[in-house]
Parts: sequence; C-alpha cells; structure tokens
Amino acid sequence: MKTKILLVIAALGLGLVKLSAQDLLPGINYSYNPPGANGIITNITIDVLNNDANAAGSFDVAMYLYDPNTTNYWIIGTQNIPSLSGNSLITISNWNIDINQTSGIPAGTYRLGVWTDSNSAITETDETNNAGLLAGNINYTPNASGISNAILPDENATLYPNPANENVSVNYSLTENSAVEINIFDDAGKLMMRANEPGVLGAGDHKTELETSSLPPGIYFVKIIAGGSVITKKLSVMH
Repeated sequence: MKTKILLVIAALGLGLVKLSAQDLLPGINYSYNPPGANGIITNITIDVLNNDANAAGSFDVAMYLYDPNTTNYWIIGTQNIPSLSGNSLITISNWNIDINQTSGIPAGTYRLGVWTDSNSAITETDETNNAGLLAGNINYTPNASGISNAILPDENATLYPNPANENVSVNYSLTENSAVEINIFDDAGKLMMRANEPGVLGAGDHKTELETSSLPPGIYFVKIIAGGSVITKKLSVMH
C-alpha cells in the first residue's frame, strides 16, 4: 500500500526566507512504497527545497532508516543534486532503494528519513531543519526475500587491476539476458560514476572498462546491477 502524507517535522520552518546563505530542507510532499519481503523500497518521491533567495551548488540528498528505540540510523541511499536555484524546489522521483545493500542493519521496525545536504557541502543559515522522518513504519528483515545473485554469480565478478590507476576492468557473468548498470560510489556513499551498458546483454561473460583517472585516490565501491541482482566490489584507486 502506498504511503503519501505531509511532512510532520514542525522544525522545518516552511515559509521563512533567509538571505545570507542557503537553507536546504525536505519539501512538504513525498510518497513511497514500503518494502515487501524483498527489502526494496520503491517509487520514492521526495521534494527538496531551497528556502532561500540564493542559489545552491552541488549537494547530496540521503535516505536513511531510523530506529526510534535506539536512535541509531543507517544511510541506505544517496543522490546528488547538481544545483538548485533560490526559492525553488526539485523533485526526486522513481527512486528505488534495496535495504539489503546496506550491511549491518538488524531486523526491526524503522522510520524512513530524508536528509538534505547529507555531506554538509553547502553553507546554510539553519542546519537544524535538514532532516525529517517520513510517516509510516518500515519493517525489515535482512535477506528476507532470499534475494540471490543468480543472474550475477558473485564468484565470477572481479575488478582488474585493483588497485586501479587510469582504468579498471569490471568483469562479470550473466546467467540470462539482462540490462546492466554499473555504479561507483565513494566510501561515504556518494555516486561518483555511472555506466549503463547499451541494450540488453546476453548470457555469458562480459567486461566493462571504466576510466578511473578522474577519481581522487581512495576507496570506492563498484556496484553491478542486473535485473534484481546486485553485486558490490571494493575498489582501491591509486595514482
């Protein structure tokens, strides 16, 4: 059942205009489909508001699970907003997040939250209104769906060379025809690179070459997505 309600965090201060710096906050409307047994939250739609006359540059928006009993939280997905003009909003839509891809989350009942400027990239007049909890509960059991990487056998997925310098080859196998998407995230969960293979690839072995020369040295995570299967591999970049 789809949950669609108004943001209930009174501290958001909607309607205030601050002129000296940006004021980024969740907008008033959102919707999402709670996860079923597969642990995937689907069709997340979030309004992100710049409640100020000044334009904002690049910043991240994160979704997180919050445990009201322990006050622990886990960031489960991040998207980047390249820019947002003053006194305006942008809508992120059709966002699907597989909770199983974030390790260490125990079984339990959670609230879904949204956090604007989660990497603190923007100077703001008020940073107390950046996060808000969405109404409705998220019931989650790790690997409850029995999600498997049958389409993407984990043992056949490799990165070479690793550590990488100028390029890295992402090697993987498909057990059936599928579209393939490959994303690289930094160790904070920020999307750094996205590569979509054209069309549908056939069953068998495949290799995707990615240029890593533009990535700063550090630790990254390469996520290979085919159908409902996901494999994540750790990548070190050294120049």
